[in-house]
Amino acid sequence: MRSIPAAGYTGGMEDDVQRDAMVEFGPGPEPAGVRELLAVRPGGLGDVVRAVPALRHLRATYPDARISVAARASARDLLETCPYVDRTIDLAAPSEALLERFDVVISFARPGAAGELDVADVRAGFRVAWSLDGSGDRGGIRPAWTERLPDSTRMLRLAWLLGGALGADTTLGLWPSLGDRNGAARLVDGITRPIALVHVGASGRGRSWPSERWSRVLDTIDAAGLEPVLVGTARDRAAADAAAAGATVNATSLVGSSSVGELVGLLERAALFVGGDSGPAALAGAIGVRSIVVAPSSSLEHEARPGLMDLVDAGACERCGERVCPHPIAPAVRVALEPVLARVERAAATALARWTRAQIA
Repeated sequence: MRSIPAAGYTGGMEDDVQRDAMVEFGPGPEPAGVRELLAVRPGGLGDVVRAVPALRHLRATYPDARISVAARASARDLLETCPYVDRTIDLAAPSEALLERFDVVISFARPGAAGELDVADVRAGFRVAWSLDGSGDRGGIRPAWTERLPDSTRMLRLAWLLGGALGADTTLGLWPSLGDRNGAARLVDGITRPIALVHVGASGRGRSWPSERWSRVLDTIDAAGLEPVLVGTARDRAAADAAAAGATVNATSLVGSSSVGELVGLLERAALFVGGDSGPAALAGAIGVRSIVVAPSSSLEHEARPGLMDLVDAGACERCGERVCPHPIAPAVRVALEPVLARVERAAATALARWTRAQIA
């Protein structure tokens, strides 16, 4: 499995740590005394993927601890093969987290998020979580929430405040099993052209792009010589069917047919990924597949990396002029079609050329 540096913000993150975090660094408990550690990571696939650098740092800092991660059911499969995690707990039914005792509990959740497991409810000797104002907490760390940092950087910074070495590994990574890879191979058996995975689903209405525009994307991919393959979960089926129905090409649909691990295996095989700002886009970024991501305005959850991941949005926030801000994001429907098609066409042509050279070699 390839893992890639979080290019585009790695240097800035290290500068921030050296400048800001050094003074606060290391007030957590001694590693020798930590045997049970609980990390709370709400959200979906993308949120868990971006937690990998922080989980890696926790494992390096507390090598003898059993690290449990409380996450949503949709994301737990992704953690089953993660070398930094010993156990997962269903965040929707966190009885294990509430009944057991932990030496350290750390929550990466936004402060004040409704319905999430609060560190105050966990029996723990040391608690770490974000707060709105950076208020002090005896027996814990409660730094102020930093809105403008990328999510992966923000989680890693919180883990750094516990302790451990500065300059931690900031790469993302995924670990599909052999069964996942074989399952992915069976799903695309018979396809002779390089595949371009297309995910039209979205986590909310504001992140959804019109189906007729996705239809044009499917046609553009086919015209460029790649095989458009729709992916997603069963809840994405209606949107995927609408996009396929409006296209002139007969796109292959694997929507609802793959597990999370098999989706990772498909991404390993893909020459291109095109999708909305969602979990599969985060998986694509972690693997390093060439990606075009259609995102709402002022949403930079996926950091743009020219030549690897292109983020096409509607521009800066209309209220403040910033791209990352606390204001409600503008809907993805404002993202114009032509810039997306232009980038898809260029990326598909490059992917086909590389695939052709590889076949000749």
